[in-house]
Amino acid sequence: MQLSDFLSPIPQSVFANITETSPKSLVNVIDIYTKKFPDLDDVRIAIIGVKEERLRSSHAGLSLTPDEVRKQLYKLVQPKYEVKIADLGNIEPGSSVSDTMFALNECLKELHERKIVTIILGGPSDLAYAQFTSYQGFNPNLNVLVADATIDLKQNESNPEYANYLYKTITHQPNFLFNIIHIGNQAYFVEQESLDAFDKMNFDVFRLGQVRAKMQDTEPLARNADMMVFSLNSVKAADVASSIDMNPNGFYGEEACQISRYAGMGNDLTSIGFYDLNAFHDTNACGSKLVSQMLWYFIDGFYNRKYDYPTIESKDYMIYRTTFKAGDYEIVFYKNIYNERWWMEVPYPKERSNQKGMFMVPCSYSDYQAALNDEIPDRWMRAYQKLL
Repeated sequence: MQLSDFLSPIPQSVFANITETSPKSLVNVIDIYTKKFPDLDDVRIAIIGVKEERLRSSHAGLSLTPDEVRKQLYKLVQPKYEVKIADLGNIEPGSSVSDTMFALNECLKELHERKIVTIILGGPSDLAYAQFTSYQGFNPNLNVLVADATIDLKQNESNPEYANYLYKTITHQPNFLFNIIHIGNQAYFVEQESLDAFDKMNFDVFRLGQVRAKMQDTEPLARNADMMVFSLNSVKAADVASSIDMNPNGFYGEEACQISRYAGMGNDLTSIGFYDLNAFHDTNACGSKLVSQMLWYFIDGFYNRKYDYPTIESKDYMIYRTTFKAGDYEIVFYKNIYNERWWMEVPYPKERSNQKGMFMVPCSYSDYQAALNDEIPDRWMRAYQKLL
C-alpha cells in the first residue's frame, strides 16, 4: 500500500480566510496535499493530521483540530531557511480506533524509511502508542521524550485498547525502549507508585517546577530523543483553554514553544506528536494559534540542528576530567567550543567490555558543576544503570 492510501486531502475550507499572504508565508512554501499527493524526494519534514476522537467522550471535537491548526500555521512566515516541508493531509477515522492506529503506524514507518521527520497533528495522546510502535525494527534503543501534566501507568484489563499509552509502551514486546524522559508533570496528579516504577526502570522524571526553574537544561534532555509526545494538557489553561484536561498550572505558551524548538534541534528526533487539543472548545482559536507557533519553532529548531556528536579525535571540544575524592573513577566532560553544548562519557560496565567506545550522554553545565562538587550527576548514574 502507498502513503496516499491512508491519507485524505486537505479541504479547501482551510484556505478560505488565508488572504494577502507573503510569498514567504508557509501556505506558499509548504507542498500541501489538496489534489495531487506531494512528491517526497526532497522533503525533510512531513505533517500528518489524525482525526480520531472516539476513545473517550471527552475527546469529542478532536477531529477538528488538525485543520484548525493548519488555518493558523499557513499564515505564518517561514523561518529564514529554505524549508522542504510537505503537508500530507489527514488520516480519517477508521472502522475502529485500532484501524486509525494501524494507519498512523504504517504512515510513520514509511516516513522513517525515507528519513523524513514527521509532525503528527491532532487526536489524543493515546495515539502515541502507534507513534512508538512505528520504530520497531528501526531503532533497538529508543529514547522517548514526553511533556505531560501526569504520569499514568494504569492498565485496563477489561479493554486493553483503552490502556494508557505509557503502560502499553513500557510493556510492549519485543522491548526496544531504552529511556523515557518525562517533563512537566505535576505532583498532585501523579501516584507515588508511578514515580517508583519510573525510578526502578531508571527513567528520567522532571516536575514542572524543575523544568521551569532551569528551562535551558531541557535542551540536553531533547538532544538524543528519537520521538516526542507533547500533550497540550501540560500547558496552563490561561494559554490554551482548549486542551482535553485544562489545568490552571503548566507551561506558559512561550515555554512550550521553547521546548518545541529544543525538540526540533535534537539530532536524532524523527517524530513529534502534538496531542490533546480540542479545537471544538478553542475560543478565538487561541489554542490552535499556540500549536501552530509550536510547530513553527520545531521547524526552526530542525533547521538549526548541530549534528555535533563528540568524538575523542574531534578538535571542536574542550575536554574536562573530574576525579572524585575517593579517587577510584572519573567522569569526562566534553564542551563544544562553538555552541557550548555539553556531553559526558558513561563507560560500559565490565559485563559489556566488548562494546566499543564510550556511551555519550548529553548534559549541561550544571552536571559538570555537580561533578566538581564531588556529586555524581543523576543523569550519568541513570544512564550507567541502564547499560548494566
